[in-house]
Amino acid sequence: MSTNKSEIISENMPENISGNMRGNMSENMPDAAAGDPADAQYGKSVGYAFSDQYIAVEDIPHLPGYSSVTPINLDYYGSEQCKSGYKFGPFVRTSYVLHMVVRGCGCLYKEQGTYEIRAGQAFLICPEEVTTYQADRDDPWKYMWIGFHGYRAEQMMAQAGLSITHPVITIANIREVEKTMNELLQARELTYLNELQRMSSLYRLLFLLTQGQQAQLRSPAGTESDAKTYVDAAVTMLMDASREQIRIADVAKAIGISRSYLTHVFRDTLGISPQEFLTEYRMEKAASLLGSTKSPVNVIALEVGYPDSLAFSKAFRKRFGLSPTEYRTYKPALRMHHKKEEAFGSHPLQSP
Repeated sequence: MSTNKSEIISENMPENISGNMRGNMSENMPDAAAGDPADAQYGKSVGYAFSDQYIAVEDIPHLPGYSSVTPINLDYYGSEQCKSGYKFGPFVRTSYVLHMVVRGCGCLYKEQGTYEIRAGQAFLICPEEVTTYQADRDDPWKYMWIGFHGYRAEQMMAQAGLSITHPVITIANIREVEKTMNELLQARELTYLNELQRMSSLYRLLFLLTQGQQAQLRSPAGTESDAKTYVDAAVTMLMDASREQIRIADVAKAIGISRSYLTHVFRDTLGISPQEFLTEYRMEKAASLLGSTKSPVNVIALEVGYPDSLAFSKAFRKRFGLSPTEYRTYKPALRMHHKKEEAFGSHPLQSP
């Protein structure tokens, strides 16, 4: 390791401003009016805590000016050398969370059973499942984690050999993974370059994890899943026509399958329906335009397929917990802490 510090970056934090495919930001945001005056000005704070034992950054947002619609988005990340017998849970996540164990061992407890996990392995926690995990008393683990969401998150985890029913894999190149995580831990500032570094490190981690599993997962030459072909075609059509009044039935007809079958394979592959994907894509695209252009809200509404700006504002608030105008003026504020308890205590849904 490049440092002797036990570094923790927001393992148990609420969703960041980019949100989650299965939830929205408002359910995890503190009430600005009832909190610190800085929250009233900025709408949301970003916690940064540090001491000799750890570093913590919570609620790192995707900066509105640089947001984009991507298959996967990083929500939070970190590393901790756990104390003997340290236990977390039971708890329910709204993002995917992947822990990579670099030293020691421990146990993951899920409804399906108990998993004993050692150094050089990774375990996945999926959204909406109840989990508990605990460090070994004699050889407590040090793990590094990333939390993420996106319309291809489930599919990307499957390519790495991970799923809700198969939550543990052995990492073939654990030192490369550890090196990449340490680089990610350095990208904690609220800058465009650090945003790029975070996303670059996320994709590098996915590459390393998938590379180690690819021999078992590779499909026979010359074959490709019909379902994946249909879903890829539908995704392309929905994104290309997102500003039009497109119907899911018309997309299915153009591909040559029924709407019900398209919905079935879409859910199996991406975990959401075609309509949910279209709405999510429109909202993320609108967020990007609000942050990167000065176009009026009604013009942006038309750009993402909403001729009625009131309907657009309602959908946008439901998705992000803010009106389009509020989102455009959003500024992340960095809040400093010197104790782990202070950092976690200032954010709902968190615990040490």
